Amino acid sequence: MYSDYVSRHSLHKVGVGGLCFHEGKILLIKYNYGLNKGKWNLPGGYVDLGETLSSAIEREVLEETGVHTQAVDLTLIRHMNNEKKDRGLISDIYIVFNLEYKGGEPVADSVETSEAVFIPLEEITKYDLSNLSKYIIEYKVDKKGFPLLSYIPDKQIKEQLNIVNYELYG
Repeated sequence: MYSDYVSRHSLHKVGVGGLCFHEGKILLIKYNYGLNKGKWNLPGGYVDLGETLSSAIEREVLEETGVHTQAVDLTLIRHMNNEKKDRGLISDIYIVFNLEYKGGEPVADSVETSEAVFIPLEEITKYDLSNLSKYIIEYKVDKKGFPLLSYIPDKQIKEQLNIVNYELYG
């Protein structure tokens, strides 16, 4: 029973992306690999095992750009199922956060990213953005998302479910 449960529920990838606005500009990167290589994208990446969503996006932005941020609210969720030749059907979840700029100047990591910059919003149409990043920016500018709430499960629930960390947005 357990192995069946795991096989039906374990094939998920969770990625995070960040909208970081600062002084009328948005933080964007260019990836060195993948389908969007050479296009401007929102910074982000995959959530590591045991990591919260908010700490994952803060880490990814720092790694890819050198910019310190804080997740303010969850603004968008994209879900798709796609077929992987070596793994079968994968449930792929991408969660985008509004981020508060905390400091630092954008610098590409030269491993995953070739460029990292703050681009003025009024100049965004001059840049070759990935389709999804373009859509998210156009749709979400000046819109608020779901904030991180202060709810924490009680001690009994945390112990019964062996909860290591917990986040609730709403």
